[in-house]
Amino acid sequence: MIECGAARAVGERIDQIGPERCIALRPVDEDDRRRVGIIGALLVVEELQSVDLGEGHRGGVSLRFLWFSWEHAMTSIWELDTPALLVDLDALEHNALLMAQRCAKAGIDWRPHVKACKAPAMARRLIEAGAVGVTCAKASEALVMARGGVTNILIANEVVGDQKVARLVDVAKLATLCVAVDDAANVREISAAADAAGVTIDLLVDVDVNLHRCGVTPEEAPALCALISDLPAVRLRGLMGYEGHVMGLPENEKERETAASAAILARANELCKQDGHEIGVRSGGGSGNYRFVLKQAALTELQAGGAALMDLTYVQMGVEGHRQALSLVCQVVSAVNSDRAAGDAGWKATGRHTGLPDVANPDGWRCVGLSAEHTHFARDGGEQLRIGDRVEMIPHYSDSTVLLHRTLYAHRSGEVEEAWEISGSGALQ
Repeated sequence: MIECGAARAVGERIDQIGPERCIALRPVDEDDRRRVGIIGALLVVEELQSVDLGEGHRGGVSLRFLWFSWEHAMTSIWELDTPALLVDLDALEHNALLMAQRCAKAGIDWRPHVKACKAPAMARRLIEAGAVGVTCAKASEALVMARGGVTNILIANEVVGDQKVARLVDVAKLATLCVAVDDAANVREISAAADAAGVTIDLLVDVDVNLHRCGVTPEEAPALCALISDLPAVRLRGLMGYEGHVMGLPENEKERETAASAAILARANELCKQDGHEIGVRSGGGSGNYRFVLKQAALTELQAGGAALMDLTYVQMGVEGHRQALSLVCQVVSAVNSDRAAGDAGWKATGRHTGLPDVANPDGWRCVGLSAEHTHFARDGGEQLRIGDRVEMIPHYSDSTVLLHRTLYAHRSGEVEEAWEISGSGALQ
């Protein structure tokens, strides 16, 4: 049943463009929903439109889809099929603005990592809030972001091998691209591929700042800078030093080790400058230690992004001033005992490698376990749950949760405004 307000809106638009130019009037289908990222009852008008063929000639036909929605089509988060992954827009906007303002005050660019959200629509929101671009983990993830309209991307990992380097070229055709490197052979293969394709790829020399995962020593950095400067189609942007090993440390140790990592990167910076190289960027930092990164002001660019969503892990890491933007709604599927219940979001929907989710709504219930398909709830003073009831949970770690889903429902005060495709889910290459 089409509500009369919607029918009037469609009718008025048809009158404007002329009924003879309308090919079809039809309900929205699931493919339409995915492409435009809108939830609710919609109609589509397919309109005939002539095509300019140049030199004064016109001909051909193109279709323009005209979308109509109305207030009553808003979907409540409690009406979504479950499990449903949610992002609270008010909380997200608060977190993004907070991080952007803190970085601006410290004189540091904010380039949030999107390995948690994996959704170009959210990445664009962070850029609108003040980010200079985004950080990605993989070339395939970067390609998703570039195709989704993100035009400034750092891949904060080494990208090695013909297939992956070819993907870098694809990204560089769509966006300004920078990639971390720590090996001369890798620099040469990126240079050769970029040169053959007629694109330029910026590079950051990755310095090991005590994470002991990737990266050269400060003493090795100048030689890699020199190689980059000598090769075609690659451009030296600066240095990267990611201090991931500090994130879970106690506060006093975290501040000290963040400073120690910054000192290593500063040493590399000094040696590279002494060798005549211009180091424009010093990139690093994460959500778990970004308060210390800003305080110490040793970097020019902050990669922290997970705190825009927040989760229980970042609470444990001492991230302050942020709101919980990410949540997951499941449905009670069994409640045969008044003191326990089972939901339809197991570890396949929540992830579990860092811990269990917290129940945000309703009060008086706890998540006490996860199986593959089920959440195990225990009553802790709350009202008895019944089958069909919805339960909202806060994930323990966003990185482990979001990648399991395909849609992120963006809502405000419980009303869904947009559905964001998590198009980076599964982008592991």
